[in-house]
Amino acid sequence: MLVTVGLVTLNTKCTVVAMLVTVLLVPQHQMLLFAALLLLYDVTNKTSFDNIRAWLAEINEYAQEDVVIMLLGNKCDASSERVIRKEEGERLAREYGVAFMETSAKTGVNVDLAFMAVARDLKMKKTRRPNEPKFCVADYVEQEKRQTGCCS
Repeated sequence: MLVTVGLVTLNTKCTVVAMLVTVLLVPQHQMLLFAALLLLYDVTNKTSFDNIRAWLAEINEYAQEDVVIMLLGNKCDASSERVIRKEEGERLAREYGVAFMETSAKTGVNVDLAFMAVARDLKMKKTRRPNEPKFCVADYVEQEKRQTGCCS
């Protein structure tokens, strides 16, 4: 998959990591291979949210120190079925120092933005000079939302 960010085209191999109720399916030694991880929970399923802590603990223990992590609360379009409030996702993301946003795979809300934010972070890590400020995914996401008048 080719992703163009600014003037740099990243050739990324996207790997989707599935999570079943309480089973972590990624062998610990493979955590070192990932440059970025998007952790997804279902806002209509408390168990999927609760499992995120286990994923984050595994990632903190076994992944590269500079891995890009984004927490995504999916199904933000299912407001009548929601059991996890947006604030809970934001709180968990702050606790672990990771970026957060809510998405909807069904409607496409924030899906492109999530991938672009992660791609930009990866690009900046690769091209940033020591004297340049670090890229902040959360700031980028908020800026993009304001510019496009998009998303919650």
